[in-house]
Amino acid sequence: MEKVSHMTRNAIRRASTMEIPPHAKRNMQELFVNFCLILICLLLIYIIVLLM
Repeated sequence: MEKVSHMTRNAIRRASTMEIPPHAKRNMQELFVNFCLILICLLLIYIIVLLM
């Protein structure tokens, strides 16, 4: 268990020091927004189906 937490900490440290290009960051934000919109649409469809 200790080894796993140590590996996790190292991975997080490595990931936080990685330099992300601005366009990659923007792509990730757009992907996240699209994902949220799809979830909202699915939820709305589900509610509409329940109401019928």
